[in-house]
Amino acid sequence: MNTPTSFAWQTAEQLDRFLGDPHDAGARMPDAQTLADDDARRFPDAAAAALNDWGLHRFYIPTAVGGDFDDALRTLLLMRQVSRRDVTAAVGHGKTLLGAVCAWTAADRSAERMAAIVSAGDPVSWGLTEEGRGSDIGRSATTARIGSDSIAVDGHKWPIGNATRGRAITVLARTAERSGPRSLSLVLVDKQEVDGATLSYRPRRPLHGIRGADISGIDFHGTRVDPDGLVGPEGHGLELVLKSLQLTRTLCAALSLGAGDHALRLVLEGSHGGGGIARRDPEAVATAVADQLLAEVVGFVGARTIQTAPEEMGLVSAFVKYLVPDAVDSSVREIGGALGAEAHLTTGRTAHFQKIARDARVVAIFDGNSVVNLNVIAGEFSSIVRAADDPAPDPGDVSAALAFDVRPTGLDLTRLRLVTRRGSTLLAALPGLASELDHDLTPPDIRAAVNALAAAFDDMIAEARGAERASRPPVEQFALAERFAFAFAGAAALAVHRAARARMDTPLWDDDLWLRAVLHRVCRRLGVSPPEQRSYARQLAATSEALIQSGQTVSLLPRWWNDRGTT
Repeated sequence: MNTPTSFAWQTAEQLDRFLGDPHDAGARMPDAQTLADDDARRFPDAAAAALNDWGLHRFYIPTAVGGDFDDALRTLLLMRQVSRRDVTAAVGHGKTLLGAVCAWTAADRSAERMAAIVSAGDPVSWGLTEEGRGSDIGRSATTARIGSDSIAVDGHKWPIGNATRGRAITVLARTAERSGPRSLSLVLVDKQEVDGATLSYRPRRPLHGIRGADISGIDFHGTRVDPDGLVGPEGHGLELVLKSLQLTRTLCAALSLGAGDHALRLVLEGSHGGGGIARRDPEAVATAVADQLLAEVVGFVGARTIQTAPEEMGLVSAFVKYLVPDAVDSSVREIGGALGAEAHLTTGRTAHFQKIARDARVVAIFDGNSVVNLNVIAGEFSSIVRAADDPAPDPGDVSAALAFDVRPTGLDLTRLRLVTRRGSTLLAALPGLASELDHDLTPPDIRAAVNALAAAFDDMIAEARGAERASRPPVEQFALAERFAFAFAGAAALAVHRAARARMDTPLWDDDLWLRAVLHRVCRRLGVSPPEQRSYARQLAATSEALIQSGQTVSLLPRWWNDRGTT
């Protein structure tokens, strides 16, 4: 099945071949070096250099300013490929995209300047958070005084990625004394163009996960920047950050998905007894695989939505950022239980597992933790209800936009909006997707689960109608936001399944295997009747084991690469 989606996989496969066999000490990114760097809490410099040599940084730069970033899915899959070897390397290198993204969203002269920095392979940092202010970036105390011949920056940013090793940093700073969001602007500080004596650094703190990452701090002491150093218009800093987070939260799915890929490979590779685990505890393996597949379908839909409906990303990105780390963390925990004592070994083939488990947990806090994302979803209740009251989206049209053979339109981040007008089209299509199931081809247990999901969604809409908008939502609204997130996951699974079912002939698509597994997890989380796990657990565990042992990856998407170097 040769499609634009498989083309994105093929690019990731090219990177995989370039990096070489991770079990080979002579490869460009070997497991032994990854573990040694982690043990020493050392930044993976060799891995970052190899990624630059291949040209990964070019996929962080939009084509409009000379790069190769025209397909969000392709960039996500490339970062997933790195993450399945080492989450720390993916974070360390990928932080440059985070540091640059506001320039892409602003789409002004700063984009060309930023493109030149990233094209050189130099790291970029995103200076948002400050000590003692938590996630409340709106309270930024760093100042930027705009003069006729320069911009003077004073204050600090901590803890942030690439603060020390980065060449440049996009700084959120206060440019007006008045309160309110229009008092904040973004300033690009290129360390090669400022007086280094006006910069000082705060050391890295020990981290539980991604131990080697440069998560440190920087202080500005009257640092003078060229007067054209603003990113976007003055006073638009917070708006640009919040819009840009919609892209970065979605692409963070790559970090979790790669960690999940690696964990599944460790538990199922036959060379250390994985087959025994799959047969001995098929329900644990099936649960882990189902969580990974749920994360994958949500990540795919999020990446596609960046290009098909960017104006909906304010809500969709929160769904993705809440669901994907949560599902992968659940998968990794399940795998740890299946591995037993092996999960805690620091030598041998499972030595990587304890690192994977630590790294995967950290992803949930990047670019907005679970509470932040549930808060965003709760703030969209009125839009979700409005969409439910509108004429229902056509399920065929919604599914068609997610077909693997659809070539995505160009990347246009100027279409991002702080809040949606009509929530998520995909979520609103859930009742229609449920009612238009092909009853002749759909097994009874799946039909029953989908009907239960649709009924639960109706209840959610009714509850959301009575929810009052609040700056600090009550606990029950967070619970409802979580339920909407899993309803979105169910809608994503149904739409992707409908779009590709007739054309996919891979093992996970046989007998609706992956759909049954994902719906089981969605229904369990919603507290409604799921498909009986025993009916598919052994088949899913055995199928996943066979895929891994043949050198492939457990994935519902077409044309995933082969771990043994063949396609």
